[in-house]
Amino acid sequence: MKKLNLKPVLFMIIVTFIYTSVLAGINAATIDRIELNEQLSDQLSFLYVLDKLPEDTSAENVNELYDQLINEIEVNGRTIYEGFNEDGELIAYIVPISGSAVWGELRGLVSISTDFEEVLGIEFLSHNETPGLGARIDEESFKEQFRGIEIDPDESEELLVFRPDPDGQVDAISGATGTSNAVRDIFNKNISEFMSETREALKND
Repeated sequence: MKKLNLKPVLFMIIVTFIYTSVLAGINAATIDRIELNEQLSDQLSFLYVLDKLPEDTSAENVNELYDQLINEIEVNGRTIYEGFNEDGELIAYIVPISGSAVWGELRGLVSISTDFEEVLGIEFLSHNETPGLGARIDEESFKEQFRGIEIDPDESEELLVFRPDPDGQVDAISGATGTSNAVRDIFNKNISEFMSETREALKND
């Protein structure tokens, strides 16, 4: 009977152990940096939607500005954010939005004026839309259209309407009808819920 040679098996076990240990070490060494980068990205998104994005985007400066201008609150079980100017004046409410887009969940932020009648900005935190098509919602040319949009806080369904509708405020993305419609529907659903469930509590606060 041929004797079983265990050397290749032992060699593979040792190599696998070494590589696993190295990868675990790299992950442990970089996890803090990854978390800090994610935090910085989120803070930049909040400042962008408030139209307070600084020229100096170093982590220290962004963190300081975020702490100065953004405040998390909970109203009627909903987490929203207050946005302030540099003088400490409340200028906006920042509302997290989410919903199903073409290829998965879309998450974002919308800032609304304190009289609830104007959109001050929109930002998309995460999505899985097609690069070069639906993913163009990340382009400033699309997002900047939302700044200054007047809305009717008592409107129950169509706060946001795409052109060429006579009441339209924003141009959809050419070739990405599905994603454009998803952004509209997510915006309308989330902001309508905010208006009906949270607005009165904020007005009476």
